[in-house]
Amino acid sequence: MLAPCGTERSLCAADAPPPATGWSVAYLGAVVFPSAARGPDGREHEITGLSGVTWLGGDRYAAVMDNSASLILFTLEFSPTGQPLAISDLSVVVLSQRHDYEDLAPALSPAGGAPVGSLFLCEEDTPAIHRVALADGIVQGTVPLPPVLRKPRPNRGLESLALDPSGRRLWTATEEAVPADGPASGPGVGTLLRLICCELPAAAGPEPLPAGRQTAYAVDPPHALLKVMAGPQLSGVTALVACGAGHLLVLERSAGPGLPPFENRIYLVDTLAAPDVSACTGPLQARRDLLASKTLLWAGALGINLEGLCFGAAPAAGGRALVGVADNGGLSTPNQLVGFSCRVSPELPATSP
Repeated sequence: MLAPCGTERSLCAADAPPPATGWSVAYLGAVVFPSAARGPDGREHEITGLSGVTWLGGDRYAAVMDNSASLILFTLEFSPTGQPLAISDLSVVVLSQRHDYEDLAPALSPAGGAPVGSLFLCEEDTPAIHRVALADGIVQGTVPLPPVLRKPRPNRGLESLALDPSGRRLWTATEEAVPADGPASGPGVGTLLRLICCELPAAAGPEPLPAGRQTAYAVDPPHALLKVMAGPQLSGVTALVACGAGHLLVLERSAGPGLPPFENRIYLVDTLAAPDVSACTGPLQARRDLLASKTLLWAGALGINLEGLCFGAAPAAGGRALVGVADNGGLSTPNQLVGFSCRVSPELPATSP
C-alpha cells in the first residue's frame, strides 16, 4: 500500500499537492534537438527516436532512444520565464544492452537525496526495468515485474517510468491495456491500463522491486482527424511524472493516419483517491467502477509525437519547468525538445535531485 508522502521533501511539487484547480500547465515553445552527438569512441552517433527524458539536477538532463543502445546526456538552457532556448554539451553513453528503451528515471539515495550514479530504464521488448550505471552504461540489475506486466501487447508495453520524489517508489505503466485487462484502443475507443507503483529497496543496488499499489486508468479514445491515408488509430500513455503524495502527471498521446497526426494530453491523477486494484486479476474492462478520476491540465496537437516528460529546474519567474521530448516518428520531422510551465498554488519549491 502506498503511503502518503506528507513528511517527505519533494523534488517535484509541494509535499501535499493542492486540489486540481490549483494546477495549470502551459506550452512555452520547442527547440530542435541536435541530430548527432559524440560517443566515447569519438564517433558521431545519430540521434533519432527519442522516447524518454529525465532531469539529472542543475541544467543537466538525459534522454534515451528507442531500439538502440544509446543514452544521451545534455545541457538545457531556459529563459527566465521557462522557455527552452538551447541544447548543448551533448554526449553519448553506450549501454551494455540494446533494447527498445522507452523511458528513464534517476536512481536517488534512499533518503531522497543526491543521485547515486545510476538510472532506471524501462524497455518493452523483454519487457523489463533495468538499472544502469550512468558512467559506463553497464546494466547493474534487472527489476522483476508484477505478473500483470509480463505479457503486454507487442509494441504497447512498458512505455513510462517515473521516480517518486521520496526516492523510494518507482511508477510505471504500459502504453495500452495488457490483453488480460481489456482491448486495445481504436477509432472512438480508449483503453484501460494500470498505473503501477513499486517500492524500492532501502539499499541501493539491483535487489528486486516488489509489486505495489496499482491504479486503474482510462485513456481517452484517439483524437478526431481528417483521414488522408490508410492506417490504424491508437491512444495510450507515453510518460508519467511523479509529484509526491500519490499524485501523477500522465501524458497521453494519440496518433492516426491523418491531420493532425498526433494529439498530446497531460492529466493530473490522485492515485490515493482511487481503489488499489493490485488484487484484481479479472479484466479491468469489467470494473469501470474502480477507475481513477483525472483532471485535464493541457491538450494540444503541436504536430509532434510527444513521448517523454519530466520536471526540470524552477524558472526565475516561478512555477516549475516541464520538459518533454518528441520522437521524429518516422515522418521526416526533427526530434524536438518541448517546454511547458507547471504552476500550482502555492508556488512549487525550487528543489533539485
